[in-house]
Amino acid sequence: MRFLRKLYQPWRKENRLAKIDLKRAKIAQKIISSKIILSNAFNEPIKHIGGVDVSFLKSQMIGSAVVLSFPELKIVEQKVVSVEVRVPYIPTFLAFREVPAMIKAIKSLRIRPEIYFIDANGILHPRKAGEASHVGVVLDIPTIGIAKSLLCGKVIGEGRIRRVILRGEVVGYEVKTNLKPIYVSPGHRVSLETTLDLTLKVTKHRIPEPIRVAHIVANEAKRKMISNF
Repeated sequence: MRFLRKLYQPWRKENRLAKIDLKRAKIAQKIISSKIILSNAFNEPIKHIGGVDVSFLKSQMIGSAVVLSFPELKIVEQKVVSVEVRVPYIPTFLAFREVPAMIKAIKSLRIRPEIYFIDANGILHPRKAGEASHVGVVLDIPTIGIAKSLLCGKVIGEGRIRRVILRGEVVGYEVKTNLKPIYVSPGHRVSLETTLDLTLKVTKHRIPEPIRVAHIVANEAKRKMISNF
């Protein structure tokens, strides 16, 4: 999207890694947040679900994207890409580090899923602009964010599923799929209700199947890369 071409890379080069201009990064996040659609805007019926993950090996990011049939959750396509790490790790600004690998992996897919699960937060983010929202808005695709730890907000309620509240607004859910919870939030073009419903439908273990498979694919690629060093 043209309006993000400059803001989406708010850093200057300094040796291998770049130094982020946090003021410009926050502006980019504000723009992302303003573009998010929190209602269902995807093709139905859902036939395919995507999963996206990023792994790291030295100065490289390994982006993996998989496509599973729905509701069977069988693998029908998988892609792996490698992207140079250009940005350091800075909490709440991970999109500027990892999203380039995610986007490249997604674009490499032949099959286009109706919805993508991203191993990251969606609107469950201090500025409502997690990586799942970045990917969704930049590519204009429906996305759901899944995180393994609570980034912000307050968890309220009782039972297996509890709401996450940020500044008086529900931004996601804590879901106990086994002994450890996950944190689920819409990224773009998916409602809160559908986000939760689909997450429950595609989860067999702790982590939703699309992300779990993408993680396995990324780690397999990493092992092959290590063996070739």
